[in-house]
Amino acid sequence: MIIRPVTKNRLYLPADVERKKNSASMNDRDARDSFEKDYGRIVHSAAFRRLQSKTQVIGLDVGDFHRTRLTHSMEVAQIARGIVIHLNANHPVFKEDYALDASLIEAAALAHDLGHPPFGHRGEEALHKCMQHYGGFEGNAHTFRILTRLEGDKENGLNLTRALLLSIMKYPILLDDAVCPKQYVKQGKVHPPKASAFLCDQEAFAWTLASFTQEEREFFMKTIKPSDRHLQTINKTLECSIIELADDIAYGTHDVEDSINLGLIRIAQLKELMDPVYRKNKYPELIHAFKELDQLDPDQDQLKYRLKKIFSAIISTLITRLCVEIRNKPVSPRLKYQVQLPPDLRLLLDQLKQLVVDKVIDSQKVQTVAWKGSYIIQQLFEAFMNEPKLLPENDRNQMEFTFSDEERARIVCDYIAGMTDSFAMKMYARLFGQSRNFFDY
Repeated sequence: MIIRPVTKNRLYLPADVERKKNSASMNDRDARDSFEKDYGRIVHSAAFRRLQSKTQVIGLDVGDFHRTRLTHSMEVAQIARGIVIHLNANHPVFKEDYALDASLIEAAALAHDLGHPPFGHRGEEALHKCMQHYGGFEGNAHTFRILTRLEGDKENGLNLTRALLLSIMKYPILLDDAVCPKQYVKQGKVHPPKASAFLCDQEAFAWTLASFTQEEREFFMKTIKPSDRHLQTINKTLECSIIELADDIAYGTHDVEDSINLGLIRIAQLKELMDPVYRKNKYPELIHAFKELDQLDPDQDQLKYRLKKIFSAIISTLITRLCVEIRNKPVSPRLKYQVQLPPDLRLLLDQLKQLVVDKVIDSQKVQTVAWKGSYIIQQLFEAFMNEPKLLPENDRNQMEFTFSDEERARIVCDYIAGMTDSFAMKMYARLFGQSRNFFDY
């Protein structure tokens, strides 16, 4: 694939390739453009490597065949790349010198889950509960924090381009601004609001949005407020809409595939969801996939291979049938376009995702492990807050010069959020004397 310099692409403005800190390359012969450099910085980060031992949907203790956060992120990047190739080749907007940049979108896709703590969403809820009075915790906001502060340079993080940071801003609001305390009272649980940055990272957040006009910022950060619920943002950038769609496709197909192979979802349940779309006789690939599905035998030797072909056909249908919404008001190309699925395919994808929730995530087997993970995180947080000497040397040194409870708690939170599932379990065992079989059931 020929990589063209981003400076010749009118879809990306000069502000999109800006970095918070000007950094001249030590290698004058480096042929990479700005987005290729972003890609390299993310792939070589420690946070990216840690995704190999973080839970996606099914805990790592179940086996070594199914997806982790790392393989999920790689598959999201691959699907997002497919969307870019399809749109650049077939959509009238994205042509020649006005084309989507594959390197930018792949890099952002690889980074989109960096902020997830150990033990999946239960781990996220546990950390937010611990941080409730210290600025809160949310996976997407922690992703932004990793990229702008924790990895690389202490002041600028990986010093990525503005376009990359905008591409991972799924919920463009500060967590403190999104919180509705009444939701905690009403639900009896401390679920975090969806947000893209913590209050302590508002400087980097403001810099990222600085290229937009006031009108564009108001549009980008527009929210709705359900009764007694956290504020919800409703807009995102073009690139983020592609990554979100790729994420949903990976979640609704690959995770279903894993669950069928592990016996958590039955083939008949997948057929039941696909039947209404099949009967419309509208999508040839789905018709073929449904017929293949109808002939599958769960006990046959080639189940995994044939199942993969079926999900490949579903993914291909979703990618090649997506559409682009063109808005009139925002001037910036980042906000002018949105990628989305037609209603019938959107419904199918949402149902596939819900199937994973109902039959896998909410199952006793997964919830038992998730609950234990949540317990581990809360115990670790309390231990580190009470005894800073349990922290690594760098974090311990920071604690010595930190006097506010909020800053101390954030140091502890950053350390725990960066742990892999296995490291968190080992640390818990070292502190509380549990055996290696703590997660057996």
